[in-house]
Amino acid sequence: MTIDSETNGANDPAALIRPWSSLLIRDYRLIFITILCTNTSMHMRNVASLYQVYQLSGSSVQLGLAGFFQAVPFIFFGLFGGVLADTYNRKKLILFTAAINLLPGLALGLLTISGVVQVWHINVLNVVTSSLQVLGGPARQAIIPSLVPQSYLLNAVTLSTLMMQGTQLTAPVFAGFLIDFFGLDASYIADALLLVPAICCILLVRSSGQPQGARRQVSWRSLIEGFEFLYHTRIILSLFLLDFFAVLFGFYRPILPIFADDVYQVGARGLGALYAAPAIGALIGSGMLLAIGDIQRKGALSIAATLLFALSLGFLGLSRWFWLGLIAVGVLGLADAISVTMRRTVVQILAPDDMRGRATSFLTVFAQTTNALGAVIAGAGAALLGAPNATLVGCILCTLTVLAVCWAIPQLWWYRSDAP
Repeated sequence: MTIDSETNGANDPAALIRPWSSLLIRDYRLIFITILCTNTSMHMRNVASLYQVYQLSGSSVQLGLAGFFQAVPFIFFGLFGGVLADTYNRKKLILFTAAINLLPGLALGLLTISGVVQVWHINVLNVVTSSLQVLGGPARQAIIPSLVPQSYLLNAVTLSTLMMQGTQLTAPVFAGFLIDFFGLDASYIADALLLVPAICCILLVRSSGQPQGARRQVSWRSLIEGFEFLYHTRIILSLFLLDFFAVLFGFYRPILPIFADDVYQVGARGLGALYAAPAIGALIGSGMLLAIGDIQRKGALSIAATLLFALSLGFLGLSRWFWLGLIAVGVLGLADAISVTMRRTVVQILAPDDMRGRATSFLTVFAQTTNALGAVIAGAGAALLGAPNATLVGCILCTLTVLAVCWAIPQLWWYRSDAP
């Protein structure tokens, strides 16, 4: 691990960790810019392609299929990306996927300029774009622990998580601005060119990027080893269980339109505020973690954050005034941000370097799959019980899950990141 003098005491465990401390480390700063550029490019391309599909077809079915093609690589290649990150040089893998990802964006721009673009072109190139993002994503996350001291890891993960949340908000706005003022072709070319600074940054990283441990091959056995590791590492298993059941019983976002129309009667503007409140809460939660610096009782904080999430669901179900609903979903976003950051940090700490890629990819695929299941359950629950009662039931089930996990795997509550 290369840590230069810019870290201002990074080698000293007692040094004060400031919100920007990890950014003072040269290699982490370069990876941060790489992730910023690649994520912004991906979100811009997704927005522009969906907009173009609807412009070309005028069909909601085609629009739904386009969204499906954007998501399908996460299902089929998500775990495979983790195997690659634990097998090959991570720096080279990040460089390769970013460089190849230039081509779909440029191709979409040229097809749009020439006027020959069709929906199937967009769908095929979307699959290529998402596949490259999925295959390179675990490597971008797994390389971070080799760039910063462990005492800085929570800070580094929080910064990268906060940045990724920010790109989800800003990239669509940037894409919309480019489309309105300069056209779809300019948006595609801009998102492709964003990958150029990402490529330059990864080339400047001094860390080798080579996974530690014995050389391995890409195989089903490597994938099975990842599952075995997660199952036998009880603290990580407990974190996955907490997240699985919290999302399964508490995925509230799909039913917010029901609250806006039937409970609060605030219309589209109110619905927009309800969707914005969790993002604001997430930013506040991430900001709190950055201000604190490092937390040793990461397991206890994960449990507390999940319990706060469950109780906030109940608060949302009981709220009959719009401003109370805004507070409830804001706290849901805050609790979720803290929980996600703790989970990612603990996985990075406990997973050996040669297992971090697979652990990270399991985390991503797990979240994507659970979100899909949670959306179905939320819709069914709201149809059967009504949206407020569905969130109250979700609150009860989430709370019982937290208690059950703490009883079954008490190691999570006592886990300290500074202990052997």
